[in-house]
Amino acid sequence: MAAADCVLKLGGSALTHKGRRESARDGALRSAAGLVRELCAAGAGRCIVVHGAGSFGHFQAKAHGLASGSPTNSESLRQGLCLTRISVTKLNHMVTEQLVMCGVPAVGISPFGAWRTAGRKITQAGIAAIRDSLEAGYIPVLHGDCVLDSEQHCSILSGDTIIEVLSREFSPKRVVFLTDVDGIYDRPPDTPGATLVDSIAVNADGSIDPPVLTSALPHDVTGGLALKLQTAINIVTQSNGSIPVLICKLESEVAKRACLTGELRTGEGTKLFLRQTEETTSVIASGWAG
Repeated sequence: MAAADCVLKLGGSALTHKGRRESARDGALRSAAGLVRELCAAGAGRCIVVHGAGSFGHFQAKAHGLASGSPTNSESLRQGLCLTRISVTKLNHMVTEQLVMCGVPAVGISPFGAWRTAGRKITQAGIAAIRDSLEAGYIPVLHGDCVLDSEQHCSILSGDTIIEVLSREFSPKRVVFLTDVDGIYDRPPDTPGATLVDSIAVNADGSIDPPVLTSALPHDVTGGLALKLQTAINIVTQSNGSIPVLICKLESEVAKRACLTGELRTGEGTKLFLRQTEETTSVIASGWAG
């Protein structure tokens, strides 16, 4: 199985105006493409890019109830799936086009058809196309998508959930979430008194220190920050701490360093790490079995 230097998540809130339907941030798209170009030039070209949908797809998915689906396979559900996919693939095309314009050999890969769920739990992951693309020298660019679900006809497959699977399959050196804010705050960042959390210790049971309060926009069908944080926790625990997770701002000077070295200084972002105990130290020494 091909390994990856970095799995990079471009947040939907960073790439789009999330409160305005299908509204991309052109500057952020260019920043993301420039960053990946620099990673390739620095020898970290074996990376996988996954981006959120932001204001693309969420509104259509919410209107047609795609997240909860329906065993009756209604006309409205099918129409909603089609409209949502048209929207999310628009953004994927924009992201991929910017990367190619920057000289990055990027190929867009949509999960629909290759990934499946049952009751919103992944039963089939389309890894082959990603692996083949990496081995051929391309940068796979995936996105949150609708997928077929054996119990409720369809479901929403979040980019964050995709990243958790990719981390298990490709054992990247690091996973970096690039967002519209500096990192994880102890409460929603627009709340008075919100403070950036430089590091989060993840215990073996998945609990974290310090605790974090999260929130999501009403039309966000993928779980917002709560899912992103849980994804990060899962990656750290399932890899027994061998895969660090970093969260920082896309349009910042620290993003490149975070992706290349896994380093974040005080005030630059948030890093999740596994709290070491005698048991976890023993497991890490023997290698990650995942």
